[in-house]
Amino acid sequence: MRICHLTSAHPSNDIRIFVKECSSLADGGYDTYLVAQGESREENGVHVVGVGDMPAGRKGRMTQFAKTVYLKAKGLDCAIYHLHDPELLPYALKLKKAGKTVIFDSHEDVPGQILDKKWIPSVFRKLISNIYKSYETHVIKQIDAVVAATPHIAEKFKGRANAIATVNNYPKPGDIVFHEDPFDERESIVCYAGGLSEDRGELIMKNAMKSVDGKLIIAGDHEKEIDGNVEYVGILDRHEVNALYGKAVAGLCILKPTANYYYSQPIKMYEYMASGIPCVCSDFPDWHKLVEDSQCGICVDPNDNAAVADAINFLLSNRSKAQEMGRKGHDYVLKHCTWANEEKEMLALYDRLSR
Repeated sequence: MRICHLTSAHPSNDIRIFVKECSSLADGGYDTYLVAQGESREENGVHVVGVGDMPAGRKGRMTQFAKTVYLKAKGLDCAIYHLHDPELLPYALKLKKAGKTVIFDSHEDVPGQILDKKWIPSVFRKLISNIYKSYETHVIKQIDAVVAATPHIAEKFKGRANAIATVNNYPKPGDIVFHEDPFDERESIVCYAGGLSEDRGELIMKNAMKSVDGKLIIAGDHEKEIDGNVEYVGILDRHEVNALYGKAVAGLCILKPTANYYYSQPIKMYEYMASGIPCVCSDFPDWHKLVEDSQCGICVDPNDNAAVADAINFLLSNRSKAQEMGRKGHDYVLKHCTWANEEKEMLALYDRLSR
């Protein structure tokens, strides 16, 4: 069966879309296409269909570029279409009216995310959030299924979607290297790998590091530079990220308590655990439970720079304890939080929809 994933906002090598979902579907026997920005290629059994460069502006991406992605995908004449971005929802209806099976993959709680969008004037955010949710409901009631990236997002779709599958964004076995070399032999390095913004804790981490005798290495979409004891190394590939985890004593995930992040499941936390390093993370309820159940790190108030610094200093000063936490996190991920189980959930949904 020919199936097509399409995205107007993510790169063609996106971890969730390409590395996990599309690659797993190709391995499962589906003739799998991915329409996305960039050049065309064949990789992991997936036919990546490039549509060129994404516009620099948000408006161009959400309008003309989304239409370009849709038209290219429609021309492939697939049986199942799996859409990954809110701006593609109007085309979900067009595909459904053309007799296709249509899935919407909700990576985020979009109505909640809108409430935190700083580029939208605060006075309009609630209104726009409500308008979007109303339109989202209108669309998903007419398509076949929703794939949710977390249980919290899945809960938001109950009573609105015809079918819901929770496919958590857990690490794929083999992607993350477990490093067992002694922490006592590592430099005083902590790391952060992921998107960068104030809400994602960039300033919190930098301020906390002023009270830490060590170095923070940040891997993400940022110019390479050194700012005090914080080093930005730019975007790293998977091999380089694994190398970074292998020389760090801990990983940081100090996101601010916004509507979008409070119930999120950052993949970086599970990657830290899989690699064998403890995490210092925000004390959100779900994160606190994960850390408590796995004993993989330390939860802190994300608005308390001193608490963040104290947690980092504790791990740097207690290397054997830090390594013990890292090992416990690794064991927990292998037992409870790998892509292998999520893959089964996704393939089961496709099997049901294919009948």
